[in-house]
Amino acid sequence: MIAGRWLVLSTAALLLAACGNAAGTPSKPPTAQEILNKPDKANVRDAHFTLVAHIVSGSTAFDATGDGIIVIKPQQASRFTMQTTVAGQSLKFQEIIIGGKEYDLSPDNPRWTVKSSTTSSNPSSFRGTDARYLGEETLPQGRAWHVKAKDDSGNPFDAWVRENDGYPLKYASASGGSTFSASFDRFNTGETVSAPPASDIQQ
Repeated sequence: MIAGRWLVLSTAALLLAACGNAAGTPSKPPTAQEILNKPDKANVRDAHFTLVAHIVSGSTAFDATGDGIIVIKPQQASRFTMQTTVAGQSLKFQEIIIGGKEYDLSPDNPRWTVKSSTTSSNPSSFRGTDARYLGEETLPQGRAWHVKAKDDSGNPFDAWVRENDGYPLKYASASGGSTFSASFDRFNTGETVSAPPASDIQQ
């Protein structure tokens, strides 16, 4: 009788322990592709970001900082400004990506140039292929899933998406020796992005 009672108690203890472990097991994260899709489905329309970049162009390389805006809804677009100092001279670069086009304004040209945006570092787009889930990280704006993927041109990028609401928290890309990192800090402030006036674009 005593042995039987101990057997019942031991079994109950094992079952309770198993239930406790199951309850404490963290839920499985979404797939990497599902994580990349979350900003499009989240209640985020626009976001401000700060950026850090290392630009390589021919034999010239420099570091730059700046900030910008992305618009996710109703149409993906981005706008940012970068500043750097080269040979003691302060330089400012501006870029707008909207409607499949990239517009650039550099210190050596008073007018905007335009090209296809398919090869651009576009922080407004978290879409990609060959997505891989790398784990969880705590960023200043919250706990985030970290995913690595490739953009339309096959260039690798990393995306961090906030777990509790699907908001984009960080985007980083690398191409041809250049690197670009955007960290998001303000959301849904009503910002908009538009292309430069046609009169200001170099034909």
